[in-house]
Amino acid sequence: MNGLRPSRIDDFNPASGSFRHIKSEVGTRWLQAWVYVPVLQDPTSIPLVAIHGISRGAKEQALLLKEAADRTGRIVIAPLFDKRNWKRYQQITRRNRGDIALLQLLDLIEARGITKTRRFDLFGYSSGAQFSHRFAMLYPQRIRRLTLAAAGWYTMPDADAAYPYGLGHGTAATQQWGKRMALALPAFLRLSITVLVGDKDIQKDSALRSFDTLDRSQGSNRFERGQRYCEMLKKVADTQGIRPDIVFSQVPGCQHSFSQCVSQGGMDHMILG
Repeated sequence: MNGLRPSRIDDFNPASGSFRHIKSEVGTRWLQAWVYVPVLQDPTSIPLVAIHGISRGAKEQALLLKEAADRTGRIVIAPLFDKRNWKRYQQITRRNRGDIALLQLLDLIEARGITKTRRFDLFGYSSGAQFSHRFAMLYPQRIRRLTLAAAGWYTMPDADAAYPYGLGHGTAATQQWGKRMALALPAFLRLSITVLVGDKDIQKDSALRSFDTLDRSQGSNRFERGQRYCEMLKKVADTQGIRPDIVFSQVPGCQHSFSQCVSQGGMDHMILG
């Protein structure tokens, strides 16, 4: 990548791969997605589902992952959780269930013959990483590989912390989710999990949730929180007799910017291989 802004989706010639716009009806709402299909698709590969951050740059993510998708022959599915329909999509278990919406979208993509979606790799950036790790804790059987980049904070595999910060008893409205994730925790810990954070992503910006208890338990910035999350996953896996495949990796020279992480840090290669 050359560090420039990505071109518009409409600029691409279908002969070098094609972008498809999908709309899935979810009750009275819609979940849209941009799906990139490389011209030399590897029929043995499984798709990558890429979840955007709060800037909701689904198109940008699809464009920035296009080069690696072409090289590997893999389909990229980039859902758009627009602000009007999915205001707090990253919390996943609120009344507007983003997890159910994603599952229905994937069913539609498979029904249209674009690609099989029963298992897929899941990637999330920033708030998308919050969505992705909670989705994977609910549905580990659907995920082959989980890649989380620069999440603001995590649901830790900690029975002593109330959900959504851990898996312990929360409010009456949330405690069921901690129980469900705890039941699926052994399968989740057996996933291949990579956490990526720019080595300069150490600022407390306005989008980073911060209060004393959270900062003490998870760290004061995204870099520290990613490290501690991996450490706790490995510790819990060890107590359950599970040999984890969990890796924390720095993205060199990068701050909290997906485009910079791709153009300067090579994150697209880390995600798609």
